[in-house]
Amino acid sequence: MNKLGHHQGSTLDAAYAKAFAADTAMWAAVEAVQVHGGYGYSKEFPVEKLMRDAKVLQIYEGTSEIQRTIMVRELTRAVTPR
Repeated sequence: MNKLGHHQGSTLDAAYAKAFAADTAMWAAVEAVQVHGGYGYSKEFPVEKLMRDAKVLQIYEGTSEIQRTIMVRELTRAVTPR
């Protein structure tokens, strides 16, 4: 445990969970748009908004690429001798 009482893996776990959730939401939204064909891009169908919202998840509070950078940093710390 660290000074705040959290497990050492908290940062890694949080970054992994955020990147996985955001990427999975985007994948599902893209698949839904594909199922709807051209109508998937029309504002008449809720799928279009779901795709926009999923993209925001990938950006909000750090892009998925930043989350991956955090994961690499934390994994490197875990295996680097001190």
